[in-house]
Amino acid sequence: MAGVNATVLAQGQSQNEEVILLGGYTRGWQGYRLPGSAEASGTANPTLNLQAGTTYTLMWQNGDGVGHNFAIQDSQGNNLQVLEPLTVQADTFSQINESQAGQNVSLDVSSGNITGVSIGDSGNATGGGNATGGQQSTESLVAQTEILSEQGAVQAVQFTASPEMAQYICVVHPNTMVGDVAVSGGGSGGSNNSSM
Repeated sequence: MAGVNATVLAQGQSQNEEVILLGGYTRGWQGYRLPGSAEASGTANPTLNLQAGTTYTLMWQNGDGVGHNFAIQDSQGNNLQVLEPLTVQADTFSQINESQAGQNVSLDVSSGNITGVSIGDSGNATGGGNATGGQQSTESLVAQTEILSEQGAVQAVQFTASPEMAQYICVVHPNTMVGDVAVSGGGSGGSNNSSM
């Protein structure tokens, strides 16, 4: 579902936060929910248009039972140590993925676990939303997630967009599972693909 604003509730400081949903297939990442008003509808390896300083919760589901993982890289292909792994259940992913355009998604995140989700009408929401939360210390950040091989299993990470981000990738399938990251505000780390 595209164009849905998400508010994430967690512990800590307040900042804007959005939810991204992808499907992991050897043929490519499938976009199910993208940041801002970008249309997803199963787009292969969609560009993630991010705002510098905004925290994103990205969840992806293994769609084909082949081993995949997730990393964000700079323009030289180096994995950036910016991902905070979160624990999430497959039914949470499904519940968010089934929400309609114009609905807010609120996640409850506690101690690295997504413990609940609420979906409601957007009302006068204008984007992102307020989050009480954010990333933990840099000690909990990883450069890539563990390989996930079970079909239907879900991984989640949280990260704050920064200008050096250029692409997201499955390190196991780098030729087919790779998409651009375009960061606006404070510079751009990805290819400046403005076809939104």
